[in-house]
Formats: sequence, structure tokens, C-alpha cells
Amino acid sequence: MAFSFYEQHIHEDPDFPIIFHNDNLMEDSNFLSHWHENIEFLYFRQGRGVVLCDAVPYTALPGDAVIINTGALHTIRSQTPVSNYDCLIVDKLFLEGFDLPFEKMRLLSPLRDEVIGAHFDRIARETSEKKPYFKTAVKAETLSLFTHIYRTASRQDLPEGQQNSRKLDMVRSAISYIRQHFTEDITVDDICRHLGFSKYYFCREFRRITGRTVTDTINLLRCSHAKSLISSGRYNVSESAERSGFRNLSYFSKTYKRYNGILPSDTEIKL
Repeated sequence: MAFSFYEQHIHEDPDFPIIFHNDNLMEDSNFLSHWHENIEFLYFRQGRGVVLCDAVPYTALPGDAVIINTGALHTIRSQTPVSNYDCLIVDKLFLEGFDLPFEKMRLLSPLRDEVIGAHFDRIARETSEKKPYFKTAVKAETLSLFTHIYRTASRQDLPEGQQNSRKLDMVRSAISYIRQHFTEDITVDDICRHLGFSKYYFCREFRRITGRTVTDTINLLRCSHAKSLISSGRYNVSESAERSGFRNLSYFSKTYKRYNGILPSDTEIKL
């Protein structure tokens, strides 16, 4: 999976502004915290997952659903060997067109409701079978789903004070800076100087909000990039390490195995 900070959703069919897929999340899977403009709805079917959303952790069991609001910095982890969940991402303009004020939505998570599960089952079936007019059916189910939760779910305002917003902006800026410079010799001190925050304050808030240390985030991006380079067949292990920001080959191999589960030399080359 590609790791990114801002996730842009591209719809091949402009008249079908909905993304739906089922994912298996392994316990050792690595996701970089990211955000997007659209609203995301996760419905867990197997295992035990944790959704960290704007520094608030939501534990989800089978039958639980979690709303990820527009602009929320989030990541997902599994606390069991594997977690399985449906992911429904709906374009904000689609919801706005039906007067659904999704940007103001603040719901208690996780949500547990048999009606929600039934909607997800029907969306999954329509998406899988692709019968005539399945896109119309999926849009209808999606609107019915959101209408239901607006009517029935308890609401809760997330912290939106100036101080909290400032911290989230700091972390977003930091991840953006890391993405631009992770192949270089950057340090935590470099990032702090760029942002204008003290090292202690920055590292503490970064970990609280993303669930990762700064170094962990840098290494995650570097190993993901190195894997792509090795898999391409255009670069050997040493070249991939250097192009990904690693200056020590031994440290690279150890770190690569930690994030990818295999040694760089065992990575499959895709020709």
C-alpha cells in the first residue's frame, strides 16, 4: 500500500462518487497517518482494530462502525493477527447535494447498529455482483445509510479549540515536510527548526496525535520507498537504500525487515 499524507480520491465515473472496498489488515501492517476531504465510514467484520482519529483512539470489534470526518488525521491498526473491514468513502459534494451536513458531523464511535450492518451488506453485495443499475443501488443504499445515522446516532463535538487546531496543523505540516525530504539526511531537529516548535513539545504531540514517533514515520516512508525501488527491478538493494535516505546498509536491512517482514534481498521483483 502507498503511504501518503493527503489522500486524493479519483473517481473514474464522475456520476458515481463512491469508493467501496473490503480490506484485510494484518497486525504488523504499517499505515502513515493521512487525511482527505471526503467522509469515510469503516465497518468491521472480523478481528479487533483501533482507529486513531485526530489523536482520539476508537476500538472497533466485529459489528462496529467508525466515522472518519473530513480533514481528520487518521490511521488504522489491528490488535489481532488480522482484522477485516469494509471501507466506504463518499464524495463530500455528493452528500452536500442532498443537504447532508457532513462537515458538522461529530458522532460517538464506534457505532453499533444492525441497520448499519445491513446497509453495508447490501452495498457489498451490489458492488460484488455488479448487476444492471448496481451503481444506482449503491448510491441509494449510501444515502439511506447516512440518513439513518443522522437520525439515530448520538452526536459529540470533537475538540476544535484554537490550541488543538494548532497542534493538528503542526503535525500535518511535519508529515508534509517529512514526505518532501525523507530521502535526505533529515533529523528531528531539522523538522523542529522548520516548524518553529521545541523538540520536546513537537515529539510529544506528534506521537500523541499519530500514534508513531517521528523517527518511526521517517523510516516507514523510507522502507516503503525502498521496497518500490527494489520491486521495480531498476535498482539493487544498495542503490535502493541510498535513494531512500539510508546511509548504512546494515541498519537499512534491519529496519526494512522490521517494516516489511522480509529482508531487502528477499523482495520480489516485478518485471
